[in-house]
Amino acid sequence: MLTNHIRQKTSIYQPTMKHWLRMCVKDCEGFVCDKKGKQITHEEYVDFFVDRLQNLIQKNDYRLIDEKQFKKEISTFIYTLSDNT
Repeated sequence: MLTNHIRQKTSIYQPTMKHWLRMCVKDCEGFVCDKKGKQITHEEYVDFFVDRLQNLIQKNDYRLIDEKQFKKEISTFIYTLSDNT
């Protein structure tokens, strides 16, 4: 299972969202890898996270009106909270 840690922002440098999505996820222990040992990018993490949220929404008999906008807002939220040190 993929996990991400939220830490207080300490970095002045903030890459563009496009660049950030291509960067590998890094937590306090180093780069996050999947079960096969491949490093996970932020884009892969966001896709995983959004998929899990969508499944929960559908499982509870709700539906998203605009899935693309939903993904964009979740991506922006995670990007804003990310620490890129």
